[in-house]
Amino acid sequence: MSSRKNLKSEIESLLFISNRPLRKKELVNFFKVNKEEINEEIKNLISQYNIASSGIRIIDNGDEIEMITGPENAGVVKDFLKVEIEKELTPAGLETLSIIAYRGPISAEELSELRGINCAIILRHLLIKGLIVEKEEEGKFLYQVSLDFIRHLGINNLEELPNWQKLNRNVSLSELREREDEQFVSPA
Repeated sequence: MSSRKNLKSEIESLLFISNRPLRKKELVNFFKVNKEEINEEIKNLISQYNIASSGIRIIDNGDEIEMITGPENAGVVKDFLKVEIEKELTPAGLETLSIIAYRGPISAEELSELRGINCAIILRHLLIKGLIVEKEEEGKFLYQVSLDFIRHLGINNLEELPNWQKLNRNVSLSELREREDEQFVSPA
């Protein structure tokens, strides 16, 4: 039995929102529990999901776990994703993509802080559409726009984006906020 009351459902939630495999070591550190507790709850999740009537599976390679769709549903998932890829981006998706273009590479945490909401689902959609890529640096996952995104815009590099010099990552957020505040201050 876990020392955390809802550890199984918490791991399940993280698996659901994550757009990548989760390292068990990462879960141990995040939840501040021992590896045995994590492994026990993962085992329980596998027993719950890895059954014939479930369209979801939990895969485990010993170091990482991931929630995936069942292989028997590969055709319908592929068809659905094809339709999803062809859909236009939502305003939230466009805003997130714009932030990544100007401020990337950027972590999901920084992105969520800037937007004021959790961006995990939006990131997953942008990854599926091939508009962004994920890379790992120093144990942290960062997002940046893909070459396909740049090609689609018809530019050679991100510096050709409108207002690049004003909005790029080299400008601190506090400096951008000060500029924004100055624009909205009414003359005395």
